[in-house]
Amino acid sequence: MQGLSLIGSGSHFIGQSGQTIDVPHLSGNVYSILQQEVDLGVQALKRESADMAVTFFQSALQKLTVDQPFYDHLVHNLLLSYKLLIEKLLKQGDTSTALDFLRAALRLEIRGEMAEDSRFLSKFAGAFQNLGIVFFQNSLNEASLWCYRKAISVHPGPGSYVNLTNSLSATGQRAILSDFTTEITPEQLGRHLFIACVPKSASTFLKNLLVNLTGYRDLFTVYAAGQTEHEIYLPTLRESAGLDTVTQQHCRASDANVHLMQAFGIRPVILVRNVFDSVMSLLDFYNKGAFQTSFARADWPALDDETKIDLLIENVIPWYFQFVASWDLVEKQKRLEVHWLSYEDLVADKPSSVLKVLEFYGLGASRRGVEQRIEAIESEERKIRFNKGVTGRGRSGLADRQKEQIRRLTRYYPSTDFSRIGL
Repeated sequence: MQGLSLIGSGSHFIGQSGQTIDVPHLSGNVYSILQQEVDLGVQALKRESADMAVTFFQSALQKLTVDQPFYDHLVHNLLLSYKLLIEKLLKQGDTSTALDFLRAALRLEIRGEMAEDSRFLSKFAGAFQNLGIVFFQNSLNEASLWCYRKAISVHPGPGSYVNLTNSLSATGQRAILSDFTTEITPEQLGRHLFIACVPKSASTFLKNLLVNLTGYRDLFTVYAAGQTEHEIYLPTLRESAGLDTVTQQHCRASDANVHLMQAFGIRPVILVRNVFDSVMSLLDFYNKGAFQTSFARADWPALDDETKIDLLIENVIPWYFQFVASWDLVEKQKRLEVHWLSYEDLVADKPSSVLKVLEFYGLGASRRGVEQRIEAIESEERKIRFNKGVTGRGRSGLADRQKEQIRRLTRYYPSTDFSRIGL
C-alpha cells in the first residue's frame, strides 16, 4: 500500500506530515467511536479487506463535517477502498456491482481543507485515473471514460488526455468542452474557421482572404512548425477559445484533433489538391528552400530532380493519402461536419468557392465584395505563396512509373474515394 494517503493508527488523527490534530467539538464518546472506525478501516485496507474498509470509512465520514480536520483524507481513503473493492468484483466477474460502487466513488468530492492542495488533489485524481485503467483493461470503456472525466475535473495530470482520448475513441462518444477546460462555457466560444489542408493547396491564400473578409484573428494552433506535425495544441486553443479566429493547418483527422474540434465547436474546411500536381508543386517549394524544414535537409541539394521526386512520392505523398482517408472516415462516421474544397475548384472560381465556405460557417458577403478582397490579396504576392493557379503540371512532370507508384497507394485504403485528389 506504499504511497497511499492513510490516516489513523493511533490515538489521534495523524496527517501526512505526522502532525497531531484534535477535534475539540466532538464529544468524547463520538470521538472514541470515530477513532476506532478510522483505525479499523486503515487496518482493513492494509490487509486488502476492501468491503470492511468501505464500511468503516463510510461510517466515519458520516460523523464528520466538511470543515473538520482530515475529512478530505477520509474521503481519499474511502476512494482507495472503493477502488480495491471494484478490482475484486471485476476479477469475480460481478460487473454490475462493480459499476454500482463506481457510481458511489464518482460522487466523492474533496471539499474541505485540502481542496486547494495541488499535491493532494493530484493523488485523488490519480486514484480515478488508475480506476479508469482498470475498467479500460476490462473492456468497460464507458466506465473508464467516467473515471477519466472525473480525474480531469479534480486535477488534470500529464497523462490525463492520453487516457481520455483512448476512452473517447473506444466508446465513440463525442468530446465535450469540460473535458478540456472549465474556464469558458459553450455559449462563450468564439467562431473558429478552420482550414485543414494538404501542403501547396492555396491554403495560405484562402486563410488570408478569410481573415480579410471577416476581421477574425489569424491563429496558428500548433506548438511548433518545421518537422513537427500540425496537431492542434490544446494550450493555444484554450487561450483563444473565446475569440473569433481563422486557422490554416496541415493536419490529419487524428482522434486527438477530432476530439478537440468536437469540444471547441470547430467544423473544418478540408482543402485538397490533385496529387500529381502536388508533387510538382512540392518539388518547386523544396527547391526554393523549404527542404530546410524537412528530414532530408542534409542531402536534398545534392539530389537530382528524379530522385527528389521519388523521395517526395515515397516519404511525403503517403501523408496525403492518410489525410484524405482520415477526413473521409470522420465524415462517414458523422463525427464532425466538414466542407470539402479542392484547389482546382478554388482556382477556377475563387469568389464562388469562398462564398460557399462563408455559407458553411453561417457568414455572408456580397460577391462583388469578395472579388474586391481577392484583388487586394493577390496584389500582395508575398502573403499568398500562390503559384498563379497552375493545374495539370503533374501529367507532364512525372514519369509513368512515378504516376503508377502514386496510384498504387490507393490499395491501402479501398473504402476511400480518392477522386478528390485526381485518382
